[in-house]
Amino acid sequence: MTNPTSPTNEHDEARPAKRARTAASATTTSAIPAVAPAMPALPQRPPELDAATVAACFTEGLFNEDYVQHLANNYKASHPYLHCVMHPLVREDLLRAVRAEIMGQLHFTEKETDIYKVNQTGDLANIDGLPLAERAALGHLHKLRNAFYSEPFRNFVSAVTGCGPLSGSKQDMSINNYRQGCHLLNHDDVIGTRRVSYILYLPPPDEEWKVEYGGALELYPCVKKGTPATDPTVVLPPKYNQFIFFTVQPGYSFHSVQEVVVPNDRLSISGWFHVPQDGEDGYQPMDVVLGPDAAPASLAQLEEDAAADNDETSEYPYRPVSTDEDLTADLSDADRAYLAQFLHPQYLTPAAMTKMNDQFCDESSLQLRDFFKPEIASTLAPLLNQADARDRLANGDAKALAHGAGVRAGWAVQGSPVKQRFMVLTGDSAASTESPECAPLRAAADLLVSPAFARWLYHVTGIAARGTRHRVRRFRPGLDYTLAAYSSTSATLDVTVALTPSPRTAWEEGEIGGYECYVAPDESNDDPAVYRAAGGNENDEDGGALLTVPADWNVLSLVLRDQGVMRFVKYVSGLAPGSRWDIAMEVLPVPDEEDAEDAE
Repeated sequence: MTNPTSPTNEHDEARPAKRARTAASATTTSAIPAVAPAMPALPQRPPELDAATVAACFTEGLFNEDYVQHLANNYKASHPYLHCVMHPLVREDLLRAVRAEIMGQLHFTEKETDIYKVNQTGDLANIDGLPLAERAALGHLHKLRNAFYSEPFRNFVSAVTGCGPLSGSKQDMSINNYRQGCHLLNHDDVIGTRRVSYILYLPPPDEEWKVEYGGALELYPCVKKGTPATDPTVVLPPKYNQFIFFTVQPGYSFHSVQEVVVPNDRLSISGWFHVPQDGEDGYQPMDVVLGPDAAPASLAQLEEDAAADNDETSEYPYRPVSTDEDLTADLSDADRAYLAQFLHPQYLTPAAMTKMNDQFCDESSLQLRDFFKPEIASTLAPLLNQADARDRLANGDAKALAHGAGVRAGWAVQGSPVKQRFMVLTGDSAASTESPECAPLRAAADLLVSPAFARWLYHVTGIAARGTRHRVRRFRPGLDYTLAAYSSTSATLDVTVALTPSPRTAWEEGEIGGYECYVAPDESNDDPAVYRAAGGNENDEDGGALLTVPADWNVLSLVLRDQGVMRFVKYVSGLAPGSRWDIAMEVLPVPDEEDAEDAE
């Protein structure tokens, strides 16, 4: 984690600014769009259970033709996309025995990436390979797993959903324990040969799981294919022995799991039924199965998203910098007078600018504490705290959180949630009375796009701008985040003013999220069904991150992001003391001579 730096206040003459080189992208990690790693097919199919044994595992009458038709009718009428909710599924005594084995015999590993935080077991397909004594200790779980992938139950799922035949040999099941702070953000489950997603809930069987505990499954409608709405329309809280399943629909089956905000175990068995594999009835070659709706590999998807994001038709385009002024000239008296209205005086001396340039060129990043002068900071802090209190987003009041919190004049929700969700400051003129924080935030943001600041930035970083884009952002607790994304076109200078007024100590360890993380993609992995956690190598003390910058108050962060380096703002926990606020600008550098030669 980088320590913010304050330069000295010496008044000697500044020398011409050097330009930093972008950091190498050596660490490998990748965004992860699903909780459980996809599981390879077993070497040989486990013994098939007879129909009577399978039926005895489930609630009485499950395979009754009338009941199956009833579920199929409900499935066809469901929204925002086709799904089935049923309760109960498993015979009570069997499920209690399964839960006891899970809690007593299995080891959970905490996993965290840009998209989730969860405690998870290994693949349950591996039970067959355990020594006899260990397999016997998981006898009830083993039996339930085999019942799930038995022919009668696969036929049941197929009949309800109309999805066609399902594989019995490719078993893809794991157990997830969502404890306090755990969550899974928006995704559509489209990876490889998955056909049906399912979740069997196992919270404490003798206690009611209350809605305010979180952990609900959220289903999102789509504005258009591939673009879910910012808010869900169906919210399904966990319930013991409740079973939810749906056909994986590319570009439509978007869902998420709310953060669990209490110290309880939200246990579930989840996984996927896959299309038939080679040698099974109904098998078709992969190109036929996947067709034009096949999900691209994770890295390819990120590249496509980046290309679209940088296009001139993007909703958030770069604006060319005016050529009417020399943005690499020395600061004029007028520049200094303008900047002095906002910046702390310690950052305007020639000696300070030289010192900052040295550090930035050495490290390709720089954090400047107390960036705005006290008069500006003292005006903003109470307004931002009041906004959080007004919207019931202060003091870790997670149980009061709701989609739509903070939506009022001056602010709008920015999606799509499959990539990001946060609030942005708008140009609404009615915001001055309803949202008094808007005007001073807008004035502070105007500073960043001024010619005077562009010249100051050049002398601090050695980077001249050819294009910029900026926005004021608010990341609400329990709701907002960005997922891993990067620029595929060129290096980018990230200029971010952190304006989170809640105590710094609450954010600095990263437990409640809100930090900005820079990571490098795993370019060696082009299989969309195989991912590595954002922690990277378990023996890597840095956890795979190139740089992590926590939410903070009145700190300017400058980071030169190389082409291909990804970044994200980690989901802000509902347990956070308030929103993460910032002013975020991206600068496209004018290529220097070395860059131009490399391009040739």
